[in-house]
Amino acid sequence: MVDTGTQEPKRTQAPAQWTREADVVIIGYGGAGAAAAITAREELGTVIVLEKAPLAGGNTRTSSGGMRIPEDGEKAAQYIKAIGLGSIDDETASLYGALWATLPEWFDRHGAPLQYLSHPGRWNVAGVDTFKMIGEVASLEGYDFGCGRDLFSFLDKTARTLGAEVMLDTPARRLVQEPATGAIVGVMASQGEREIAIKAKKAVIMTCGGFEGNRAMLATYVEAAPVPIFVSGSPYNTGDGIKMVLDVGADLWHMNNIEWGRQGLKVPEFPAAFWVHPLAWSWINVNRSGKRFRNESDTYAHAKKRLEVFSFDKANTEWPNHPWYLVFDEKTRTAGSIITKGKEPGRPPFVTYNLSSDLYENSPDNNKEIEKGWIKKADTWPDLAANMGIDAAGLQATIARYNRNCAGTEAADPDFRRSPQTMEPIDRPPYYAMECAVNVVNTQGGPRRNAQCQVMNPYGSSIPGLYAGGEFGSIWGFLYPGAGNLPECLISGIIAGRQAMAGQ
Repeated sequence: MVDTGTQEPKRTQAPAQWTREADVVIIGYGGAGAAAAITAREELGTVIVLEKAPLAGGNTRTSSGGMRIPEDGEKAAQYIKAIGLGSIDDETASLYGALWATLPEWFDRHGAPLQYLSHPGRWNVAGVDTFKMIGEVASLEGYDFGCGRDLFSFLDKTARTLGAEVMLDTPARRLVQEPATGAIVGVMASQGEREIAIKAKKAVIMTCGGFEGNRAMLATYVEAAPVPIFVSGSPYNTGDGIKMVLDVGADLWHMNNIEWGRQGLKVPEFPAAFWVHPLAWSWINVNRSGKRFRNESDTYAHAKKRLEVFSFDKANTEWPNHPWYLVFDEKTRTAGSIITKGKEPGRPPFVTYNLSSDLYENSPDNNKEIEKGWIKKADTWPDLAANMGIDAAGLQATIARYNRNCAGTEAADPDFRRSPQTMEPIDRPPYYAMECAVNVVNTQGGPRRNAQCQVMNPYGSSIPGLYAGGEFGSIWGFLYPGAGNLPECLISGIIAGRQAMAGQ
């Protein structure tokens, strides 16, 4: 990851003396950065990796670790083209599709055979029938299947064993550009108070993630409403690399494409949002007026729609569904942790940055979260409403109507069409509430790149010596394939590593 600070960067020319040099300098050390480092080292290049964070792995480390795998490269290319909705060219689709189908072989060759879960393709378009499974590396924790932390551990070990040098706590500040040709020839970075200059004899590869940790950039590119959007992945993904590539003349694409997380919980004590997913159904979402506003059985995770939280009331000039709350009863409290701890049985309980980084251990009965004040508790609805700042009359009327809709042999939700099997009354005191947070898994936008992962300028030419990979300018401009960012990290890292070493 990189950090340009608060001062406006100036076009940086080569220093009088370089601190270090390598054939390839990689900015950002997640899945794409590791794959690029592995590839460049296998091509006999020297590699220095700069990572802003004190902990390596980026969003790869915080992910589920699953990679959707195609059986046929040509069909995968059709699928890529179809979900790209015109934004992905034939060369990119063909190259990515071919490499995507060879990922199992790549893992075998590097000593980490994949395990498979049965999963079909996500979108019903051309080529979808080639996706029948999701591959994961073996668990390091004794579970049946691995997770993102296990995947990155394998990638990190492989890159370091091959001889890649990784410098943590070393944010890149600016790209060094040769004035006459516009070629990128190095990186200015920081180690504590010391500025260092690292020469890239062949190329710089930027794999520094997205801007999901930058609230101002999210408001600019994703949602202009005054509803805060939080990061649930790496909080070090703050979009600094985007500023750097703009400074050297890069074009941007896919800046408004993001992947929403589940409804979340953001507390000041932790840098990222937790995901929230109750294990019983005696709960609803309400706004500050105590009114429901959405179908709670429809998850926000990877939703491709305008979230109801962002709805604007023109007559009253307000966003009525912010703030928003999760309201539940004792049945849901005792069903298990409200904070999402695991995705599926047999998989490690590492989802979101806070948990994957071992920053917090959530309680199985939510009592620790209640004691901390993250979840409010009351014996009556009026008392709970007062504790949360929710309109008491509105909340009581909403609960009464919802419970009536749950009654009888055929529960139904005429207001929001919630699934009948999830219609469980909220009727066992004490009652609980917590404020929810909109959060994102990751952003996809960044520098436009071609099939060879070269960074492009606004006029259709590549910037010499500069490559990008992973979610830093992802090819997924509109529809996300599901378990598709991790394969893209590997594919783009492999391509960028090869091309950088080839000098093309």
